Amino acid sequence: MRKISLWVVALVALLFTSCGKEDFKSFVGTWGVEKLEYYNIDYAGNPIAASLESYSYDPEDANNSIQLVFREDKTGEMRDGAIDTLWLDYNEETETYETVIYNPDTILVYTFTYSYDKTESALYMNMKYTYPYVYSRTFMVKVSDLSDNAFTYENEYDVDYMEKAYLKRISNTPLRETGRQMTKHPRKPGSLMGDR
Repeated sequence: MRKISLWVVALVALLFTSCGKEDFKSFVGTWGVEKLEYYNIDYAGNPIAASLESYSYDPEDANNSIQLVFREDKTGEMRDGAIDTLWLDYNEETETYETVIYNPDTILVYTFTYSYDKTESALYMNMKYTYPYVYSRTFMVKVSDLSDNAFTYENEYDVDYMEKAYLKRISNTPLRETGRQMTKHPRKPGSLMGDR
């Protein structure tokens, strides 16, 4: 009897382990940011209303949005067309950028690898940046409200600073061109959507 119960426990553990390895597939596809919020939190972890900054986007407008693409091989890319400023030609002697372009008409693409821990509701993204210099950074964001068509995440990117993003799934058909109604947001060093 004891051998049977150990065998059943081992089988159940194997099933849970193998199911958990497929949790990342909930993200496979293309997602667009609908809204970004940045705010400070108090000592109890609650948002401070006076610090709230909110930015809205058309997730399907590839030229003026932030999109995340998740692939089945656990790689992906972030396509950022909502850039308000580009800093180029960094001068190490003066520690300044020689060229500044405001409201550039461009899309920056950053690659990443990812994994998802369903028990912790944690999405881990190892982002590789190539602008303004090459470096990598790993983000751990808390996912909430995950469905087939939308998800929300929170990212504490500095002590007492939060980034909250609302994303929706985009169809795989080519994106339509829309009018360029610019919705820019400032850089938020340390945040997933603003660390450039």
